Amino acid sequence: MSLNASEINLILDELDIAGSYIQKIIQPDFHTLIFSIFSPRDRFNLLISMKPGTSRLHRHTGRIGKAEKLQRFAQFLRARILGGRITECSQPGNDRIIRMSIHKGDDITTLWIRLWGGNSNIIAVDKDNIILDSYYRRPAKGETSGAKLVYQVKEKDISAFPVRPYPAGESFNSYIDSYYTELETQDLRKQLHQQIEALANRSLSKLECRLANAKELVEKYENFEQYKQYGELILANTRSIQRGATFLETANYYSENETIQIPLDPKLSASENSEKYFHKYKKAKNGLALLQDDVRNLTAKIAELTASRDSLLAEQDVYVLEEWYEKEKQHQSKVVARDIPGLQFTSGPFMIYVGRTAKENDQLLRRHVRGSDWWLHTRDYAGGYVFIKVEKGKTVPLDTLLDAGNLAVHFSKGKNSQKADVYYTQVKYLRRAKDGPLGLVLPTQEKNLAVTADPSRLKRLLGEEE
Repeated sequence: MSLNASEINLILDELDIAGSYIQKIIQPDFHTLIFSIFSPRDRFNLLISMKPGTSRLHRHTGRIGKAEKLQRFAQFLRARILGGRITECSQPGNDRIIRMSIHKGDDITTLWIRLWGGNSNIIAVDKDNIILDSYYRRPAKGETSGAKLVYQVKEKDISAFPVRPYPAGESFNSYIDSYYTELETQDLRKQLHQQIEALANRSLSKLECRLANAKELVEKYENFEQYKQYGELILANTRSIQRGATFLETANYYSENETIQIPLDPKLSASENSEKYFHKYKKAKNGLALLQDDVRNLTAKIAELTASRDSLLAEQDVYVLEEWYEKEKQHQSKVVARDIPGLQFTSGPFMIYVGRTAKENDQLLRRHVRGSDWWLHTRDYAGGYVFIKVEKGKTVPLDTLLDAGNLAVHFSKGKNSQKADVYYTQVKYLRRAKDGPLGLVLPTQEKNLAVTADPSRLKRLLGEEE
């Protein structure tokens, strides 16, 4: 509930801010203004909230949320009263309206702070009571710039509105600040839980869809040997295949007492059909390993995000909730336009990208990494590119470097080696090889990292069970 007239009266008696200066104006949200008040005898934040149901004014000692971009009225106040001296702060007629007069140079500005629940407002007038601006512009009520504000002061009996009980020995300002802070913290926590659940579930839905597609392709590619057998059977029966045939029916040399039908492209010759199946064989064989990597990676990411979501839904600290939500929202906005190729891993607060093919390496280099990010590659073995995405203001620790180094070895021809050298440098020190193959780069200013195989580290990164 909002403050009643008696409570506002007590708040103002405790504040005693006449003669103080306004040093700063902050707008933490759409309904709230905070004045930083300074005087030789005191310094504090004065919170003014016009939120329906909790409209109030009081001393504020708690956290100030991330400041929003200043709205029109807050910008006006900064220009008009910032640095000004408060000469009066009273409650005319014991109504739920506060009159605050501020002198700055030759200007006298009066703020009428109306705390009427759903009809709250702050109206700034000059010495002639002409409205300069208002927090909420309401033309139907005559609350627009240039109009004259007419307010008839009528003394009201506030005895029917007692001050709510508060602890002995504590100021009413302090009690009200704690009361509403806790109330709004509960609302904020509930809102953040809902936002986090929705955001995480959207991400999980996308990951699960990608996982289902990857598993479907794995099932399709798992029979890659069959394509090779088809190609060999077609070659063995080249003379008996007529141009335009849609299938070949022949004994299956790979399975006793079995006759099979092999689909043919009628537009192709027997040798071309055979070549087509050999191409499918090679593509499926090479693609199967990549798809199995995708399945493991996506499964691990789903498990990690699910655990993170469930943990956050039990978290009570709004700072932790806000930090995760903002970071995840920013991350999703960066990748919403296109999926990041290759595999992604987390190492502490850092993201690690792994390109496994020339195409993935090239796409990562062109679109997803910046000059300050780190690039790693095995020195003596062919393999994929590994990138560590740099977090602003954070130095990449040795543990993350070792994570990336182990991944570089794992996704290279030296996968089964116990030890391997990995060189690393920042992306800005990579130079594309002129007329070279897709994705090929020549590093400069590289450093060497000796990597010893660490199975437990890889299991953690790959999301495999110990």
